[in-house]
Amino acid sequence: MGDLDLLGRARELLDRRTAITMLATTSASGLPEVCLLIAANVTTDDQLSGGEEEGVSGEVFRNLRRSAKASVLVLDPITDPRARDGVRLEVEFLGADADGVELGRLSHWLETFAPGRKVVRRLLFKILKVSSY
Repeated sequence: MGDLDLLGRARELLDRRTAITMLATTSASGLPEVCLLIAANVTTDDQLSGGEEEGVSGEVFRNLRRSAKASVLVLDPITDPRARDGVRLEVEFLGADADGVELGRLSHWLETFAPGRKVVRRLLFKILKVSSY
């Protein structure tokens, strides 16, 4: 399966409400740090966008500002309980928004099933490589 097919697979997974998107970075000392990327999606210009939830320490965001390279794993444990049909994305951090329409959309998405929780930053990434998981 080529990168374009896998990018389509990533889009398909991310369109499901049951998908889980995990963003992994490393600290300056090499310690792995992982958080959920809220309401992640592949944008029309093939970038990855998603939210950082309030109260998750901000360590991943600090790591991204220090080193822009990260890994994202997209799985759907509901329709694929053995998690054999996921997608891994190698990404480069492009920046973050702390307000705006897209941040509001992400917060609304989270609030619909997790009342009282909100997204504090919208993170944007360039997709460097897509591979099967």
